[in-house]
Amino acid sequence: MQRVTVQDAATAEEAVLRLVMAMGKRFRTRIDGDAVDPSQAAILYSLSCRGALRVGDLAESMRLDASTVSRHVHQLQEHGLIRRDPDPADGRASIVDVTEEGRTALQATFDQRRAVVTEALGGWAPEDRARLRDDLLRLTTDLDDA
Repeated sequence: MQRVTVQDAATAEEAVLRLVMAMGKRFRTRIDGDAVDPSQAAILYSLSCRGALRVGDLAESMRLDASTVSRHVHQLQEHGLIRRDPDPADGRASIVDVTEEGRTALQATFDQRRAVVTEALGGWAPEDRARLRDDLLRLTTDLDDA
């Protein structure tokens, strides 16, 4: 079987899909010093962006199964990266939020992954980097709106 490379992408859509797959693989791999499992970083990031949520609402916002999110939340809570508080709107329920330790761990995770991208872009001209940034921000906005 012939090896497929990113240069074989015939369309912009194919190139984006290959980029996402390559980055996903690279970013899901644990790096020495990771304070957060890469699969759990998305939960910390989502809570950091959205604020405190019920686990079910968090799962829905991430389009993930509630049992999966619940398991990750429990593990993150055990490590002190998430806290669980009573829901002020419904005392029977609880909400989860990122702790200061969780924010620090998430920042460290992002810093480690950013270093990988910085190295890959090391030979790019500043105007190429700026154009890439603008195009990716535009694509991200369009995907969020879709």
